[in-house]
Amino acid sequence: MLTVQDLIHIELLKLQAVAGAAGTGRLITWAHAVDLPDPWRWVSPGDLVMTTGVGMPHAAQAQVAWLEQLVQSNASALVVAPREDAPALSGEMLEAADRLLFPILRASFELEFVKLSHYVIESVLQAQRERFNASERLFQTYAEALRKAPEMAERLSILADALDLWLAIEDQPSGATIVASRQAVQPPQRVERIPIAGRVRANLVMARNTKRTPDDSILVRSLVGLLGVELERLMIHRDQQREEGAALLSSLLASETEFALARPMLERRGLSGTLVSLAIKPGSNGPWCSAQLHHAPALHRSSPLLLDDKGLLLAISRDDSETFQTLCASLGDGTLIGVSGPLAAATGFRESVRQARLALAQAEEAGAQVLRYGDAHTGLIMAPKSLAEARALVGRYLGALMEHDRSQGAALLPTLMTFLHNDGNWKATALDLGIHRQTLVYRLKLVEQLSGIKPTTSSGIARFWIAIQAGQNTDLFNGG
Repeated sequence: MLTVQDLIHIELLKLQAVAGAAGTGRLITWAHAVDLPDPWRWVSPGDLVMTTGVGMPHAAQAQVAWLEQLVQSNASALVVAPREDAPALSGEMLEAADRLLFPILRASFELEFVKLSHYVIESVLQAQRERFNASERLFQTYAEALRKAPEMAERLSILADALDLWLAIEDQPSGATIVASRQAVQPPQRVERIPIAGRVRANLVMARNTKRTPDDSILVRSLVGLLGVELERLMIHRDQQREEGAALLSSLLASETEFALARPMLERRGLSGTLVSLAIKPGSNGPWCSAQLHHAPALHRSSPLLLDDKGLLLAISRDDSETFQTLCASLGDGTLIGVSGPLAAATGFRESVRQARLALAQAEEAGAQVLRYGDAHTGLIMAPKSLAEARALVGRYLGALMEHDRSQGAALLPTLMTFLHNDGNWKATALDLGIHRQTLVYRLKLVEQLSGIKPTTSSGIARFWIAIQAGQNTDLFNGG
């Protein structure tokens, strides 16, 4: 697109800058010939105003006022090709043009404005063609990225390579980077942040090696629009996952689905390893409300299953302290979380929810933000009087071992049972299990790490023995 300076350099036009030379870098978006006394009513921002001067006032101060009003219309420059009866340009008017950095060009009266307009219009049309071609290339590159790259980070890198930019998408509430292209970050003074429209609450962060030009605006808008559509598509997918997760939790809670059967579905959603139930009391003034929590960037890769339950959130989550802290930070001040013992088929999902609710109640009493079931003293049930109490005992003391055995193909629970059956005799236990004594030492240390209870102490032996008896008497170890 032409600047005023570019127009001056066209020798055929023989234009001469007589004032406002410091503003000749202005872009010209159109050309408009007008001889009316109030041209500012008829021109648009960026217009090159062409006049024979007959509409200009004669008095010097009136010319200054006339120019000031024209400048307020954001015209790019004024070309005067004076007719014989037109007033001369006063020194005061030229001084005002210098002060306002507004170019005034003098042309011969013989200059045909249509010829001058031709240069401007052809430049504008060429710029539009280039913008269209750039946008078309962007859409083609994006379509190719969709075919080649399954992950958004890879697609963003393809776009960044094609545009010679560094690109990232940033979460507005936290400022955390959601996804970024591969290139190194450019100097901060060249970084731009453009809000992405819609409900995504994100910015496009863009860094370039060169300065941004006005011709980039359409390209940037197109890029922001494409990314906005993709982010909205991902949000719709997460909304669907949240609804499916809530339905699964409801089914588990109503005992319509067995936890063992739900395991493969959970693993496909990234919920692998040791899982726990959570009872969450949301706080206030957090960046995410309960209904939108699944869109928090830190939960994208492995979002807990969530179910609204009368002001609380029930969840199945990986047993991960970082996830618990993310939930607290996302939901705001005053968020409290009760964490159950490890989820296991033997103890069942409903028992884990009961444990999580109890831990939440104890967290409120103790003023703790996150509290695990069993961390607060709950006493030791010496003789469980119901299946629920038996499940609670097995889940509290043996749940982590059973889950480890299931996921790792290990034998911690049989090892512990054999050790207790042999009254803590290391040699007899190793012999019965057919393992080296050092292997037995390793296994019992792992039992201690997973359960938090030392199996060689009187207290540990008592708790483990009662839990094992409860599991055997109620057939919980066989899926009962």
